[in-house]
Amino acid sequence: MIQIRDLLFRYPRSPFVLRIEEMTVAAGEKIAFVGPSGSGKTTLLNLISGINVPEQGSVAVADFPINQKGDAERRSFRIATIGFVFQQFELLPYLNLLENVLLPYRINQALTMGPMVRQRALALAEQVGIADKIHRFPSQLSQGEQQRTALCRAVIAEPKLILADEPTGNLDDENKRLALELLFEQSREHNATLVVVTHDMGILSGFDRVVDFRGFRAREVAE
Repeated sequence: MIQIRDLLFRYPRSPFVLRIEEMTVAAGEKIAFVGPSGSGKTTLLNLISGINVPEQGSVAVADFPINQKGDAERRSFRIATIGFVFQQFELLPYLNLLENVLLPYRINQALTMGPMVRQRALALAEQVGIADKIHRFPSQLSQGEQQRTALCRAVIAEPKLILADEPTGNLDDENKRLALELLFEQSREHNATLVVVTHDMGILSGFDRVVDFRGFRAREVAE
């Protein structure tokens, strides 16, 4: 599902650099990225999704050379293929919880809204314990409720790749369990690849593989 070769990424006017010689993630694999803050975990999610592009090397997702495409093509591919749980949730403040969950169907022309889709959205909300709040707006939700809304939005369209940045960071133990069950279930039922960034060592047993980013530590490049 994901193939990375000879990757080099740097932020302008920053000593940060991310180098990855090779990384492959199989279709349906569940993989966790761990490591210290600033080591490049979130940056790699952004590179995989095409939000950022590397200075050198290649990033392919489902055989789509995402870093070789323009911004519009990358965005279209991301909308159609990837469910992304952002660390800051990125909910739209003028949409209620249900409308935020259904957002992929509003922005992806390849998806068709219908009664079954709304039923699926309600079922997902029920699964993570927020079905009683579907008419509330983000400002009326707790951080944990916003996070669970973002989780539901990421999987509503049954994407083949799910990227989740600290998806349990604002959740208590019970809601953390529900969130992980949702992600693992979606991966299993739809053979979706799941890539999770986390600092929570307690959730790693459910993953097929753990990648420690201490091996990709940010460092200053010697020019």
